[in-house]
Amino acid sequence: MRAIVTGQIGMDKKRYLNAAADFAGERGRAIEIFHVGDMMYGEGRDVRPGRILDLPLSRLNSLRRAAFKDIIAATSPADEHPNVVVNTHATFRWRHGLFSAFDFDQIQKFEPNMMICLVDNIEVVHHRLHAEHEIDATLKDCMVWREEEILATELLSQAIPGARFAILSRGRHTDTRKTLFRLVCRPDMK
Repeated sequence: MRAIVTGQIGMDKKRYLNAAADFAGERGRAIEIFHVGDMMYGEGRDVRPGRILDLPLSRLNSLRRAAFKDIIAATSPADEHPNVVVNTHATFRWRHGLFSAFDFDQIQKFEPNMMICLVDNIEVVHHRLHAEHEIDATLKDCMVWREEEILATELLSQAIPGARFAILSRGRHTDTRKTLFRLVCRPDMK
């Protein structure tokens, strides 16, 4: 399964997805995880941590394209990389306004089987944003960002032949890593 996992800022997707990969490993299955944000910082070594969205859109787009090019190269041929998850965003809302966080031609080359939008309780996301980032976001902002991410992810999945779409709740009191593991490593399971 080749999955793209999106989600709004404040989801802590990286930690969650790494934990899901560990969970899969404990069950004898490997999931390769690619964190687009980290890869973009790796390409733009001059960019200060937490400041990538302050870049001009042209530079931001070139860093993202370079990261995705590396992902496509690292996961080809697909049959040698059975379980791949790409951690990214579908949209961003920043000083530039609302803009897409993907390039359709590269998504097509990656050939995802599934698009998963990871969501969480708005109050939890709001708390994470204020605890870990320098963002002045209201609860309403967080709700709008979540809806934009869901909608863009779903629309993208509809444009990829055969790709399925799912919304997965990260969960606070339940462990949903098992659900992600099943979606990626056991997609035929009911």
